[in-house]
Amino acid sequence: MNKNILIVSNWKMNLNLKESLSLIETLKKQVDTKRTNLTHVICPQFLLIPEVSKLIENTNLILGAQDCHYQLNGSFTGDSSITILKDFSCKYVILGHSERRSYYNETNLTVKKKSKICRENGIQPIICVGESFIRRKDGSYMNFILNQIEECIEPNLDEVIVAYEPIWAIGTGETPLNKEINEVKEKINLFLKNSKNVKSAKFLYGGSVDSNNFNEIIIGSDSDGALVGGASVKEEEITKIITNADFN
Repeated sequence: MNKNILIVSNWKMNLNLKESLSLIETLKKQVDTKRTNLTHVICPQFLLIPEVSKLIENTNLILGAQDCHYQLNGSFTGDSSITILKDFSCKYVILGHSERRSYYNETNLTVKKKSKICRENGIQPIICVGESFIRRKDGSYMNFILNQIEECIEPNLDEVIVAYEPIWAIGTGETPLNKEINEVKEKINLFLKNSKNVKSAKFLYGGSVDSNNFNEIIIGSDSDGALVGGASVKEEEITKIITNADFN
């Protein structure tokens, strides 16, 4: 099976200008133009976007962003507009990451409004969902995740991308079993189809993804790709993930 894989590199608030340009140059050398079943999206912090946009122009690397506001413009100090992201050819935006939900008190409704303005401007949102360790242990995780899906995603869409990032796995080195990831994937996809009338869904896994477990997770859980955090800013790690990915 020739599986199409989406890798989203979430740089978070890491890398200065010099470091980011060096990493991009390395990634450009690793891009295999003949490998059409691999899409790699780079999501740097906002001030790096203009330079990264220039560097990856006319390559197979794609630019994304880590967030956006739900209004086109206005008195929103510190926020960034989707129109600016569009000007720099951003194709994807990560929304609802657990760090945004936790540190900035983002709600499902906020994520939904951001998702809507992304779609209105031709940019594909990547909706993050995931449960805490307590919800995983007490068995309420699936209801919690499906409620996030219900409240974050509009109905009747042609395509939705969901990134499942269990909060207890982010940056801890721990990952769910493949059967646990697959369970979440199957129930999310079924809910999107039956309750949201979504035509097509992509499911990414995120949370302590690295070069040692990437292939095992993608193949074992039958995911459509991964949202990669810490490993995405380490040149050796992300290079190994890209070059050693085995999903044919």
